Amino acid sequence: MVEAIQKVEAAGASLLPIASGVSSYRFTALNVAKEFGDAGLDALMPVAESIVSLDLARTQVTDAGLAKVAKMSALKELRLDNTGIGDAGLVHLSGLKNLEYLNVYGSKVTDGGIQKLAGLSNLKALYVWQTGVTKAGVAQLKGKLPKAHINNGWSAEDDAKVVAAAPVAAVADTGKVEIKGGIDAKAMASLVVYKDVVAPILANKCNGCHGAEKSKGKLKMHTFADLLKGGSEGEVTVIAGKAAESLLLKRVALPMDDDEHMPPEDKEQLTKEEVALIQWWIAEGASETQTLDKVKRNAEVDGALAVVLKDKVKPAVAAAPAPAPASTVKPAEKPTATPAKSSAPAAPKANAAAAKAIVYRDVIAPILAEKCYSCHGEEKGKGKLRMHTFADLKKGGSEGDVNLVVGKSGDSLMIQRILLSTDDDEHMPPTDEPQVSKEELALLKWWIDNGASETETVAAAKKTPEVEGLLAVALTKVPVKPVELVQKIEKPKAKPLTEEQKKKVAEITTKLSAMNATLMPLAQDTEQLRLSVINAANQFGDKELALLEPIADQILWLDLARSQVTDAGLDTIAKMVHLGRLHLENTQVTDAGLAKLGKLGELEYLNLYGTKVTDGGIAKLEGAKGLKKLFVWHTGVTKAGATALEGKVAGLVVNVGLSEAEIAKLTAPPPAPPPVPKAEVAKPAPKPQADAEPAKKKGEGKGKAKPKGADDKVKAAPAAVQPVVPAPTPKPEAKPETKGN
Repeated sequence: MVEAIQKVEAAGASLLPIASGVSSYRFTALNVAKEFGDAGLDALMPVAESIVSLDLARTQVTDAGLAKVAKMSALKELRLDNTGIGDAGLVHLSGLKNLEYLNVYGSKVTDGGIQKLAGLSNLKALYVWQTGVTKAGVAQLKGKLPKAHINNGWSAEDDAKVVAAAPVAAVADTGKVEIKGGIDAKAMASLVVYKDVVAPILANKCNGCHGAEKSKGKLKMHTFADLLKGGSEGEVTVIAGKAAESLLLKRVALPMDDDEHMPPEDKEQLTKEEVALIQWWIAEGASETQTLDKVKRNAEVDGALAVVLKDKVKPAVAAAPAPAPASTVKPAEKPTATPAKSSAPAAPKANAAAAKAIVYRDVIAPILAEKCYSCHGEEKGKGKLRMHTFADLKKGGSEGDVNLVVGKSGDSLMIQRILLSTDDDEHMPPTDEPQVSKEELALLKWWIDNGASETETVAAAKKTPEVEGLLAVALTKVPVKPVELVQKIEKPKAKPLTEEQKKKVAEITTKLSAMNATLMPLAQDTEQLRLSVINAANQFGDKELALLEPIADQILWLDLARSQVTDAGLDTIAKMVHLGRLHLENTQVTDAGLAKLGKLGELEYLNLYGTKVTDGGIAKLEGAKGLKKLFVWHTGVTKAGATALEGKVAGLVVNVGLSEAEIAKLTAPPPAPPPVPKAEVAKPAPKPQADAEPAKKKGEGKGKAKPKGADDKVKAAPAAVQPVVPAPTPKPEAKPETKGN
């Protein structure tokens, strides 16, 4: 084994034990994928039976090399994604009876090839995205391996339907923006596609892991140059003119449960509109300087732009026309004595101080006082960050003066933390504290983007109609000193550790470290602890969990995913009275164990993904009144059982995932429009001039005339979401324009 490890490391690859003291090994060629071929597997042959995990993704391994892989009889996990292997190679894998995970994403395998895997009774996950495998082939293999999860993703046609339909549907729901030409020409000329559309999306969804301070896979995306440069895999993140080949979009399109899906599953995901716009930008050349008015667009792109840019531009068509100014009144019309009232609801009146209000003091500071000061104020400065004065707000914390970046809300850490998924550890405010509302967030972003002044008055500040409405509401609140708005709502904390307990923590930490588990404080200023067994999952069970009993009331976070913990081990967890987050995904936990968790009143997050729990089991969590999120994807829990528990635990959201039937429904083509009744077809065509007039008078049975431009909207919609509008006479030219969609 020592000799094999030396050879592997000399070649730049890696061969390591899966855990301390274990004789099973994991191999990866990640760092030498471009040079690693069939010959590289020779170094593994003397120790083939000790290898349980083999990562050959993006290597040059061929079907011939898989004959060597066939000798790894203990193999449980095999990655062959983005390699040149085909059906002939899969024959060699048919004897790997212990194989549980196989990824052939982006390879040349077909329906015939995967049928050769029918004898792999332990196979739990097979990924065949972007291969020659069809849904019919998947169904055939599924019949032979009913317990296996086989993921072949969506077809190009499925993707096209979603990208084409989603932006239009989203805009149509708002009723505020005309899809085609929905952004006025002046605004389009001032907006740069990369800077104003693409870069903000990347900043919100990607730069946290691939930005100035962090670069996973050697990839940074916070500047245009870094984005084109790519990471460890070369200049493939963005390939100008080739959206389908760009690694950025390939990673976004991967299944959520794929390790390489981006953003990570626990982070905020890209919306359909954002994906559509990135695809469009790359396909149109991925320019850094091109403005919105100079680049080729279609109705779908304009629809997505209207959604993504709703905070930056004023739509060209509003929901209701503004009242005509006095100068446009026709001579025949008698002016009214008082101005006409708008049909829109009147904005609340600001208080008497509104005329002299200062944006920072009277709008921004109260928001920060209510949502931020309790952790970042005069008495407490988590992460060395205080926000109770303007100077402290700009100074920032341990990460420097990036908390507030004047003129750039997207780059301001304060905004980035608010926008993070509530599942993210760095989301602010913490999930157990009052959250920043959409209206408050809009005001914070507006203030920063407009210069983050400490002294500018509301009257002098540049405002959009939307912001004016938000300010009107904010200024109706009774003015109070910011410090008076702070509501100190803190959870009861565990008692400080005694000297004896501190010694015990040190002793337990040493034992757990020996098996590659990690026990550490949640933060620098607390003695409360977090345990993760991610690197010791194969050997961490009930006995090891029992080591924590002497310090049970100090444990706040417990990650036991994929460990050997059973229902018996939950007796120990039941003693962790301050436990807030618990990961039990892919363990042997069943309904019998869940009753022990029902008394954990401070438990907020519980993940039971891939376990054997059912509706009856989760019903026993009724007593966990603090529970906010419960994940039961790939379990025996039904939607009915989830809904029943949600009704008993206020604020709880139970995630059961999507069933195969729901996925099929989402990807199914839309129903064909109903045929035009024969009676209508037989009617003679009316004269062109009279075509619209009777409808205006009669209001088409609704009492209102059709607004100008309504027909244009219908024509702009793609066929997949085209509303059915009966026409007096079927004319070929009345069909919706679908060219280029």
